[in-house]
Amino acid sequence: ARNAVGTVSPPSQSSGYVMTKDESAVPEAPGTPDVTDSSKSSVTLEWIKPVFDGGMEIIGYIIEMCKTSLNEWHQVNRTTCINTTYTAKGLMAGEEYRFRVRAVNGSGKGEACAIPNPVQAVDRLTSPEITLDADFKQTHVVKNGATVTLHIAFCGKPSPLATWTKASGELGVMTDVNTTDTCSTLTIESCTRYDSGKYTLSLENNGGRKSITFTVKVLDTPGPPGAISFKDVTRGALTMLWDAPANDGGARIQHYIVEKREASRLSWKSVSEKSSRQMIRMTNLDIGVPYLFRVTAENMYGRGEPSSVVIKEPKIEPTADLSGITNQLITCKTHDAFTIDIPISGRPAPKATWKLEEMKLKETDRVIIKTTTEKTTLVVKDSKRADSGKYYLTLDNQLLHGVYHSMMVAARLLDTLWSASHGVMMNGMMPTG
Repeated sequence: ARNAVGTVSPPSQSSGYVMTKDESAVPEAPGTPDVTDSSKSSVTLEWIKPVFDGGMEIIGYIIEMCKTSLNEWHQVNRTTCINTTYTAKGLMAGEEYRFRVRAVNGSGKGEACAIPNPVQAVDRLTSPEITLDADFKQTHVVKNGATVTLHIAFCGKPSPLATWTKASGELGVMTDVNTTDTCSTLTIESCTRYDSGKYTLSLENNGGRKSITFTVKVLDTPGPPGAISFKDVTRGALTMLWDAPANDGGARIQHYIVEKREASRLSWKSVSEKSSRQMIRMTNLDIGVPYLFRVTAENMYGRGEPSSVVIKEPKIEPTADLSGITNQLITCKTHDAFTIDIPISGRPAPKATWKLEEMKLKETDRVIIKTTTEKTTLVVKDSKRADSGKYYLTLDNQLLHGVYHSMMVAARLLDTLWSASHGVMMNGMMPTG
């Protein structure tokens, strides 16, 4: 533009593309059609509208088809297609086809535009794909008793097989799964702490595999603590240890409640109401009495389930009573028999092992060893000079290992042929180990 003083303004923006045609021209050809899908009996096409509509509104499209082997074109759609996509159905499986599309306005059919290459009527493999909407949440946090719904839309050719799994085990009894060709929904009603965990939707078809994992967190009281074990067991005392609950109820464990009861009683007694550690030392337990123990975890939502009840059988270190052996000395003549009879105790019942010097004694025709829960007996028949010496008794009940020592009294030969006497002295029998 130029004003009165001769100044020229900058030029305006250029107009869109304009082609001069007769006033009643037919439309130009649409954009080249694309094959977007296919099956054994159908082919789906998509195209863009013509650049020039002939000066009149386009009222639809005509789709034409021919078998590649015949090259005889015919119209596929009985009525004008008003959209820029169309699915040709009723095709022969495995046959190759050509397609072309024409736009139509008030002046008639325009030029055709064909697909560049023939297309075969076969199932098209498309690997599964997951569609996430704006409201998608990877983690779902709910209170005890609430409902969780996990919904995922997907696509794939053929329709994928959808499978839901839970990382920590099987799906709960209150879990419902509903799946169609395009989506799958998992619903958990009346949630409890046991519904917490990771849930995975796996999609699979011949084209591939896809999966997505959700985390569900249910706010509840804790589950039962883990395995209970014992150490440092002594007379009337022990140390108990336990593992944290596998499920904390979605909140930090604040402390533990420890209880005990005698196996013969029904009432529980508190050992500790607020144990901050996963172990406790218990004393003043009655010796020889079996006890039951249990542990309960507590978080901000309250006390959870107690652990499995554990019966702790008391273990008592092995001992031997030598008071029945006078002066702890046993004497006999050669060829006579002698017996060492010692009461023993312990829980579990100890195993007794006899030794002469460094040699472990085994039963023979002359040596007899008998052990019960109350005593151990060693009998030596037809004694010989070689039977004199130090006798050792070892008691073992897997709690403490007790070794009891004996001292030997030197043998005096009263008769050079038959009167030799042998002394066996059980002396200083004290547990070691």
